[in-house]
Amino acid sequence: MRGRDDDLERDLDWLRTFAPATREAARDLPSLSGERLLVVCHLDLKMVPYFEALVGAGAEVRACAANPATTRDAVAVHLESLGVRVPARRDDPPERYAAHLTTAIAAGPTLLSEMGADATAATGGRLPSVRGGLEATGTGIGRISALDLRYPIFDWDSVPIKQGLHNRRLVGLMAANTFLNVTGLSLFGKTVLVVGYGPVGRGAADASRSFGAAVEVCDLDPAARLAAAHLGFPTTPSLEEVLPRADVIFTATGRDGAIPLGVLRANAKSGSFLANLGHTSGELPVEDLRPYLTDTPRPHVGRYELEGKTFYLLAGGAMFNLAAGPGDPYDTFDLVTALMLEATGFLATEGTNYPPGLHPLPKKVQDRAARRYLGETSPPKA
Repeated sequence: MRGRDDDLERDLDWLRTFAPATREAARDLPSLSGERLLVVCHLDLKMVPYFEALVGAGAEVRACAANPATTRDAVAVHLESLGVRVPARRDDPPERYAAHLTTAIAAGPTLLSEMGADATAATGGRLPSVRGGLEATGTGIGRISALDLRYPIFDWDSVPIKQGLHNRRLVGLMAANTFLNVTGLSLFGKTVLVVGYGPVGRGAADASRSFGAAVEVCDLDPAARLAAAHLGFPTTPSLEEVLPRADVIFTATGRDGAIPLGVLRANAKSGSFLANLGHTSGELPVEDLRPYLTDTPRPHVGRYELEGKTFYLLAGGAMFNLAAGPGDPYDTFDLVTALMLEATGFLATEGTNYPPGLHPLPKKVQDRAARRYLGETSPPKA
């Protein structure tokens, strides 16, 4: 009988088979000797090659969970065996999560690599030891934008190859696939409401329609509604108008409080499914729903009864495609990991010389990752 360690190594071997761009980016990563990296990310199997490369380049690495619901304990244990300091475990309560982050910050990181900007937000972007950082999510960029930073941070969420592949295509596709696997139900014939029509919401709308759903879009931004309407999706800025028709609700706004409990209770139909595709669990009224939990009829499915209505909350409101599903496929995440490594190498060598503030990741960094993924060995000649 295989043990969990054997299963992890088997899965890592399979992952590495389909990650050639990551291997090349790791090979060319500059020396990180003397750097103390704090990585706040989803502690998922696909992140292991990133950590292996950091340690291999000589960095001292600490890791915190971007969301305790997406932490894989076997991954955390494996990272510890590599020398990464990672006390996080799946479903850590808020106080334990906060304590882990506080300890990691107190260690005086020199570089940050974050998904959600928890460390930057917790220190107001003013931690004296930090020389620069990376941010990978729209939620994190929103938090950082309000801060007076004392060091440069590079936004790689907005890089076209990440927006176009991961955000725009894969999150929605894997969410639709995960809905089938988790509930045992299809989307065929159901009305799917997508709340938030950014890149993730667009992908969720497209995937849901391809899986047989009738899709409607709710977004406060008229330009976003116009874009949805051009693709044939009925649109509205009003949750109150569209919730009574929705069988499945996907939130993808990147902001907490996207659907308040009062609005949900008063307008949503009984029997509807609620799933969040954003970075944090706060888009759905998770805490307000908690007292109404009656049972968990299937893994990752909670049944809530309130005022004569039944709601099914998926993955506890955490990022559905990753907390209840596999997230991106291995071969496509190869591009994401290669981009992370290229961005980290740039940050350590050039990026820390930039002035304090939020900066776009330079195109040349994206291009290096794209060429690796395409199997190109050198830039095209002028």
